[in-house]
Formats: sequence, structure tokens, C-alpha cells
Amino acid sequence: MKTTTVLLGVLALGVLGAPAASAAATPQCTASALVVRAGERVSPNVADQLFQVEFEASRACAMRGTLGDLVFHDPDGVALPIGVVTPDPAGAERVVVSPGHPKVVYIASKKGTAQGYPVASATFTLPTTAADRTVTVAWPNSLTGPARLGYVGDYFG
Repeated sequence: MKTTTVLLGVLALGVLGAPAASAAATPQCTASALVVRAGERVSPNVADQLFQVEFEASRACAMRGTLGDLVFHDPDGVALPIGVVTPDPAGAERVVVSPGHPKVVYIASKKGTAQGYPVASATFTLPTTAADRTVTVAWPNSLTGPARLGYVGDYFG
């Protein structure tokens, strides 16, 4: 009886440990393996604008951190002087983007009394070390800045 219990416990650990091992083997996300969209959301803070950058993958891939080298552009492609505030990289967790399970980075900015900068697109690098990691995405609305970034993670609310 005792031998059976130990054997079942070892088998359960082997089965339960398998997803962690396969998650560690998940390749890093590349720009060409993702569909990336930017959108605007209703902010829980009435003084802020809230945007999201959504990542969808056709096959599982991993990222850790937030957007790098984020630059906003006007309709003519000229870089806009919008500051970017990034979170401490030490607090980031590795996330897996997989089919049917998109991930998102939230970006908040104070609402201005004016219209803000006329943002038409944004460029950034994915939080990976892959060679193919630069993304350009259409931007949904004007932005006053600075843009405060969150980590890549799950949707909220």
C-alpha cells in the first residue's frame, strides 16, 4: 500500500511537472509571429486616458517585461516628443502568449486640457531578445503624455 502511494505521488509529480518544463521551452515571441493591435479603453481613473497594446499568437511564444524603445508618430511619420515611463524590469514575470489567450500591455496617460499630440502610429520593440522584435502599430487617438507603461500580462476588468 505504501509503495503504491509513493509511486502514484511520483507519477503525479512527473505529470504535474511536465507543463512547467514545456513552458520553459516556449520560444521567445517575434514580431512576425504576432498580430499586434492598439486600442483605447475606458480608464478606471477619470483623470487618465487608457490604451492597450494587444498581442495574439498563432503558436505559443513567451515575453517578459514591457515595450522597449516606444516612440509615437504623427500622421506624417514624424516622431512626437511624448515621454515614456517604464516600470522596474525586476517586477516583470514571464508570460506565454498562445492561440486563444492574447496578452496585453496597458498604457496610461493624463488627460490634457488640450487635444494632445495627434498620434497616428507607434513603434516599439517586444520584450524579448529575438532578432525580429520591432513592431509598428496604428494608434487609436491623440495622447498628451507621458505614457506610463505596464508589463505584458493578462486583461483586467
